[in-house]
Amino acid sequence: MFRAVLLLLCALAARPALAHLTPNSEIRLDFAPGSVKADVIVPQAEFAYATGLATDNRAETLARAKARVLADMAVLTPDGAPWTITVDRIAFERIAGPPDLHLNLTLTPPPGASDRSLRWRWHVVTRQAPSHFALLVIDGDLAGGVRGESEMVGALTATRTELAVDRGSASLGGLFANAFRLGAHHIAEGYDHLLFLLALLLPAPLIAARGRWTGARSRRDTFKALALVVTAFTIGHSTTLILAAFFGLSLPAQPVEAGIALSVLISAIHAARPVFPGREPWVAGLFGLVHGLAFATLISNFGLGATTRATAILGFNLGIEAVQLVVVLIALPLLIALGQWRHGPKVRLALAALTAIAALVWLTQRLGFA
Repeated sequence: MFRAVLLLLCALAARPALAHLTPNSEIRLDFAPGSVKADVIVPQAEFAYATGLATDNRAETLARAKARVLADMAVLTPDGAPWTITVDRIAFERIAGPPDLHLNLTLTPPPGASDRSLRWRWHVVTRQAPSHFALLVIDGDLAGGVRGESEMVGALTATRTELAVDRGSASLGGLFANAFRLGAHHIAEGYDHLLFLLALLLPAPLIAARGRWTGARSRRDTFKALALVVTAFTIGHSTTLILAAFFGLSLPAQPVEAGIALSVLISAIHAARPVFPGREPWVAGLFGLVHGLAFATLISNFGLGATTRATAILGFNLGIEAVQLVVVLIALPLLIALGQWRHGPKVRLALAALTAIAALVWLTQRLGFA
């Protein structure tokens, strides 16, 4: 158990942020049933040179930039019918390195057309600056199995203004399987989610008395306590995931991530000294609602139709539960042994302290203090 938590803590090193450090443009596509999300980045300096437009974030400036980009690009079916392009967000901002023009687009095929086959036409900057090019990349395809491993389609240039993308066919079975893998992968790499759960399970084999953890529960009571905590956490994050998917529930990322860090801190303190003995399932369910909002950031790529979205959410949720179940099955004998070991209290306090330190680091970072 001690080694497992140490491994999780070692993984706290921040993952490399997505960066745009080269002077070319980038178009990253994420396929979902019924639509395609596009993340478009155009270097600000090149855009200003090619268009002569201002590059501040005033409403009129952004409106001109939006109109220019839409005039210089198109998304078509293989037979030439246009897709609908909706600009969800546009801003001049610094992602990494020099500032860029950044657009988030939603692409919807015309009625009856495939949502997995398109032609991307591009003249933005390349028409005025022939040396410029735009990389077209598939970042995600939940139904087709691409998630976390980008696929390069090619480069759009002044002489090669169009690229075809054909993702083939997809089935609900494939969508379910890939969503399952996505959920399992997401929770396996969600160190804050796992630390919250492990810290909350840490005192499960113990009995609270006089403000301290004393005595050992029976194996049956320990298993019951573990099952209640995991079930409550599952109900909590499943509830907000469903609300986000079908009713648009959402919160800004920063308070959600800070809330998750706070949940880890509270569970670590409880593992050291009983703060809410006997109420662990309620706390797990309450904070599960918050953790579910973090999972919900992925559901925008689960498709437009109710059937495909429900299938993907079911697979995603079951993937999360599968990993949680494995974690609990591994932790159960270790927790029982720890509760009966004479050095168990010291080890538990050390694990709680390490978890609290990790939570404080996260909380500081997510509140913008570091």
